Amino acid sequence: MAGISVAIVGGDLRFVRLAQILYEKGFIVSVYGLCHPDLPEAIHHCASIGEIKDCPYIIGPIPFSKDNKCVFTPMCNTYISLEQFFLAATNSFVLGSVLNPTLRNLFNTHHIKWCDIMELDEIAILNAIPTAEGAIQYAMQNSEITLHNSKCLVLGFGRCGKILAHKLQALGAKVSVEARSTKDLAYISTYGYRPIPLDDLAHYLNEFDFIFNTIPVRLLTSSLIDLFSPKVVYIELASTPGGIDVDYAEQKGISYVPAPSLPGIVAPKSAADILYQCLLLILRNQGAHI
Repeated sequence: MAGISVAIVGGDLRFVRLAQILYEKGFIVSVYGLCHPDLPEAIHHCASIGEIKDCPYIIGPIPFSKDNKCVFTPMCNTYISLEQFFLAATNSFVLGSVLNPTLRNLFNTHHIKWCDIMELDEIAILNAIPTAEGAIQYAMQNSEITLHNSKCLVLGFGRCGKILAHKLQALGAKVSVEARSTKDLAYISTYGYRPIPLDDLAHYLNEFDFIFNTIPVRLLTSSLIDLFSPKVVYIELASTPGGIDVDYAEQKGISYVPAPSLPGIVAPKSAADILYQCLLLILRNQGAHI
């Protein structure tokens, strides 16, 4: 990989591990907005965002931004406004994550080449594995009962929902899955889970010991939260805005467990390996000889 320059801007522990992998593979690595003692001393630790200006590939954090104002830098006090980033990334290809319509519009307005790596099935499916395992870990840590023989509801049957339901069932949980489409409901039934159409959700909510949400849409309003079992553990896996009225849930005494960016928390090395495979895929698609 000699001669291929990659900059990492922001991010959590998985990006520290990614920097280590890239360095070991012979990439020319620069970092900014990422601080950790495990970062190799030999890589370029930028003093300003402007130092990445000529880097052909930039990897941004997951999520890229939480407020549409600055780049997400949870491991460093450095503030990187989106405008600063766009000025530095003018000539780069940016690998972003969880890019909402506002961010996509900003990238396009600044004429910056970009992709959302979480839309690549090859990456998102693999990334769902540490997410599901982390969700199960959080469930165990926040309850006094076993997952075995518990009643679990998975909201959503996308990539993460599919893998999570499979792993919960393997642990002996009684798994129900909510979905909108009749096709998904048919698959849910075929896999041995109980299918719950969205329109019928209210009839079942009082049954569950655990609710795992994977849908980034506020589905659970106060009237639905009122139907929860008082002992339920709700685990939020979806990106902002999440699936529940958090203030009302906490007011009702519901055990609400936020679980964002689980791969970077529970399995940063595995998550970094996935990011590395993503970078290789992008490089090949861009015509790089690797």
